[in-house]
Amino acid sequence: MRVAPKVLVIVRDAAGYGAALADALRPTPGLTRESATLELPLAKYGLDGEKASGELVNFSDSSGTPQVSFFILPDYKPPVAACAMNEILALISSETPSTQPVLIVPSITRSSNYYHGAKTGQLATLHCTEIGATTEFTEMLVDGTTKPPQSLQIRSEPILCLLEMVRVLNIPTVLVGASGEQHQGKSSTDSDLEVLQCVGDHLARHINLEFSKETVLEKGIEKSPVFQEPWRELYR
Repeated sequence: MRVAPKVLVIVRDAAGYGAALADALRPTPGLTRESATLELPLAKYGLDGEKASGELVNFSDSSGTPQVSFFILPDYKPPVAACAMNEILALISSETPSTQPVLIVPSITRSSNYYHGAKTGQLATLHCTEIGATTEFTEMLVDGTTKPPQSLQIRSEPILCLLEMVRVLNIPTVLVGASGEQHQGKSSTDSDLEVLQCVGDHLARHINLEFSKETVLEKGIEKSPVFQEPWRELYR
């Protein structure tokens, strides 16, 4: 199970952004897309019967060498979230022993209270921040973008766990996201597409892929209901 030096960790969030982004990022000429089911047992953490399941997607060149890898993962809940992300990081490290991988973590949201610095009429604001070690690629990825606001609230347990781990392990990581608001005269679908394309276009330019707006329009952005214990709001 080979892993490329550039790795996107994409979570299938309830808003549907993660799955839509993974589908819309397509290979450019010269690259092929291959996917495999991922199942990593978590028995050593005392979670008998639990697995870190998901999908590993590789975009490989003509020689079969992966250039970009995607880990497309469920929105794990505690305690599986922390254990699963630890296993994913261990797998990435074991499969890229000769080079230090760079992680890219998309996190997208749309809320009227999320970001107050957007210009009038602007639906989406791209923001990136480096976590862990800095490389030439991470600097290039954040160049020209804004930093996430202090009011940033990441509600995905896997992403929260991953960011804490890469900070401790000093793994080069970039958190990439777009925030936006619902504007008068714009449908919810248009606003969703705006924030998704903001992230997709930026990533595609830097990892030699293509963002297909047509794929998003064809498949749509499938949302799922969010069930969360009320006490969690006390720790946001």
